[in-house]
Amino acid sequence: MSVPKEQVTQEYASLVQLATDLDYVLGTLKTATQQLSQSGVTRDISVLAQLPKTLPILNLLEQLEALQTELLVAQERNQATVLGLRDRKVVAQAIDIVLLFEVLPRRPRGVGVELSKRLTSHASSVMTSLMRLPNGRRNWEPSPQTTLSQIIERLAAIVDRGSQVEGDVAAVLIGKYHSDIIASLLLLAYAPVPPAGVDVPAYVEADIEKRTQLRRVFTRIFDSSSPYLLLETLTSLLNAATRGRAPRWFVTVCGRFLARVVSKYEDNGVRICLDFLAARDDAPSAEKLDRIAGLLLAPPSQTDADSYWLRVVPQLRRLACADDTQERVRQAAVFSLRRLADTQIRVFEQQVALPVVEPLRRWFVTRLSDRTSDENGLTETKGLSRPRIEVLGETLTQTVATASELGATLDALRHMVLGGVPSVQFVSALVVPVFAPLFHWLAFASVDDAQPNDQTQDTLRDVLITTLSELPATAATATILELVQHTRGDEPDCEWPVFVQSGQMTELVWHAGTDEQQQHVVP
Repeated sequence: MSVPKEQVTQEYASLVQLATDLDYVLGTLKTATQQLSQSGVTRDISVLAQLPKTLPILNLLEQLEALQTELLVAQERNQATVLGLRDRKVVAQAIDIVLLFEVLPRRPRGVGVELSKRLTSHASSVMTSLMRLPNGRRNWEPSPQTTLSQIIERLAAIVDRGSQVEGDVAAVLIGKYHSDIIASLLLLAYAPVPPAGVDVPAYVEADIEKRTQLRRVFTRIFDSSSPYLLLETLTSLLNAATRGRAPRWFVTVCGRFLARVVSKYEDNGVRICLDFLAARDDAPSAEKLDRIAGLLLAPPSQTDADSYWLRVVPQLRRLACADDTQERVRQAAVFSLRRLADTQIRVFEQQVALPVVEPLRRWFVTRLSDRTSDENGLTETKGLSRPRIEVLGETLTQTVATASELGATLDALRHMVLGGVPSVQFVSALVVPVFAPLFHWLAFASVDDAQPNDQTQDTLRDVLITTLSELPATAATATILELVQHTRGDEPDCEWPVFVQSGQMTELVWHAGTDEQQQHVVP
């Protein structure tokens, strides 16, 4: 139902004219709809001949442009009047008509939000009948006076001229039709140009300078849009493309720019993406988690892969390890890291495994033979990132890993290893290198005077058992044999840090005195 011109804001002449033209268009369509409903859509199409061959569709676009100009002028004079609900309804209906009759018919199947998602099932059926004859030929052809690129450029120009007036034309375009503008710009700017001698589809802009200009327009809108709006638009386009069997290149381009949203926000781009894609599902399926991982781990074209992973992977690691991460987001982050271990093991080792278990890896780099004395006679150990030394009588005590560092490492392993089924590559890179210190931590936590924490024991035991269960038999055997070697200390001067109780917490330290030897539990 159209809004009578008397009910819109009279201060803007273009808005009154827009309501007038829109009333005529909608009235004409309503008449045709009634005639089709009475005669039968498929049995009698003669009523379509009564539909005027030309409706003032482009007039609606001109009035939208004029209204945006009027709003800007009024704002500059501090005379801008807020558009009411009826005004914005007129604007939205006019945009709908322009898109339905001038944009959608020029786009290939599967690109953009389909007609059935825009209208009710009955209205969709009628509009489809109005625009296409039963034999497949179009009853309604877009205006020959203009092209798709010209229409989209005009709509994009309205967006570029957006004002601060509440509900202006630009705000309605971005708020409700963002996906239509983005889809059309992707078509025009990135569709492959057919070779010479092949007909060029209406949605392909073959002129190189024009394509470059359209890419600049797309970049401006892309950069000025909020990340959540971009995610909503691009995911809806991908879903529609999958259902409608859109051209393969379009799916690829959408995925590329979706990944660019993630890398655009270096601190929280991954969280924004996972908040939108995963947090809304009570139980995301393995198929959906796999699609999310593929999206996050695919560097955009013309982007250095290492630089991309350096921005994205640490964010995934933090989300996977943090206790305050929403559970569905953590699930997607851990799944993505496991995929990374399977496909890019070097990146996983450097940006995930090493930072997570670094406190436990110090267990191997701390040796009595590494100790040196400075000019003041103070003994220190090489290879530690943050040495802390205390001289207690004749015994030198150095903290290798603090209680907070050990706690953070154990929490990370609990989230990453025990949440689901890890792969062989995942546990091989993350847990196997620190299997020995994890075992001795479990042994220490299990003795009577260690004030054991049941949750700590359970987590350590589960991580070790899960690792051995996932490894092939030969690798699991080799891991146990290496553990025995570290435990027994075949070399006479072999010394290892030990776990000690510090209040209610556990620390990893080494004690070195003239006669003191490190003690370990022998299995």
